Amino acid sequence: MEKDTQMNGALKESERRFLHLMEDSLVGICIIRQNRIVYQNSILKKLLVSLPESFETDFFDHLHPDDVEKFKDMYRQITSGKRRTAEADVRFYPPGVNGGKVTPCWVQCRVSPIIHQIENATLLQMMDITRIKEMENLLTVNQKMSSLGHVAAGIAHEIRNPLTGINSYLYTLEDLCNSEIIEGDQIETVKQIVSQFQIASDKIEAVVKRVLDFSRPNTPKMVLIDLNKCIEDTVSLSAVTLRKDDIQLETSLESNLPKCYGDTHLIEQVLLNLINNAAKAMEKNQTAKRIQIDSYCKENRLFIQVSDSGPGIPKELIHRVFDPFFTTHNDGSGIGLNIAQRIVEDHHGTLKILKNKWGGATLSVELPIDKRRDYR
Repeated sequence: MEKDTQMNGALKESERRFLHLMEDSLVGICIIRQNRIVYQNSILKKLLVSLPESFETDFFDHLHPDDVEKFKDMYRQITSGKRRTAEADVRFYPPGVNGGKVTPCWVQCRVSPIIHQIENATLLQMMDITRIKEMENLLTVNQKMSSLGHVAAGIAHEIRNPLTGINSYLYTLEDLCNSEIIEGDQIETVKQIVSQFQIASDKIEAVVKRVLDFSRPNTPKMVLIDLNKCIEDTVSLSAVTLRKDDIQLETSLESNLPKCYGDTHLIEQVLLNLINNAAKAMEKNQTAKRIQIDSYCKENRLFIQVSDSGPGIPKELIHRVFDPFFTTHNDGSGIGLNIAQRIVEDHHGTLKILKNKWGGATLSVELPIDKRRDYR
């Protein structure tokens, strides 16, 4: 009897300490037993107002409709014993305001199993992260606005040059029109001006097309393809231009490279962009200009690497080269690498920048074979 009394006393003391820890916590905590909330600490009541006693009915009424299933799935994983702990961020309407349809607060929830009063129970920890979510959203908006600024600046830069030419020729044409008599050589000048108008107009149209291509990228039409064939066809297309620029192009393609699902035209567009980018990087080379294209398979993943003997990419610019309209070349659009990255990601792959043996840059395309699928 005395032993039982001691055990009961120790149990009550342990529970008292446990509740004391709960009350001192900076996180809102409640205990759920037999689908009823049997305990809530003061922080939870202060942050979210007192929760309803019934857990499986009333509690879910306070969750945002889009988050109900996510929370239920997390809770089931704990109560079924599949996991020891689970976390999720959900939107929660504090009791008393749901009917008013006010903006819900964001709550980070962590669920874990415990023993409470000699019974199996669930510990639910809740922390208000509304301010953090607002800051994340603000940061996302700022990043989007920054990207939009780069896009606008890129478009303005590309269109300004042909527009300047058009304006200059318009002034010349105006002077000719003000002449009392237009002579034969002036007619030739007018024809040249009209020709320059057409060239400038074509440049502006090309800029608009690139912007549309950037904003509305094609959806991959996945079929079983041979990556080496894509490389060979792209090399054939680029060979003449590269020879004119005194660029030596070499390939090292792994034989019997596994076939995989992909969009031939989009993969070739990626390769063409990477080759053109490598060629631009070597424009000021005083030594030999070289491009090396490799393909190989490693650990069930396919790799295509385009390496150049240019100066490489400075560390401070590596994180920016994939930004839309960012370029270090006066005649560059800054779209090529961004589009290449998006195409590779659409193929469930990654595009990385590495250093190579020549000191230049290597653009490495990595494609996971198993995760690629037919999108048709």
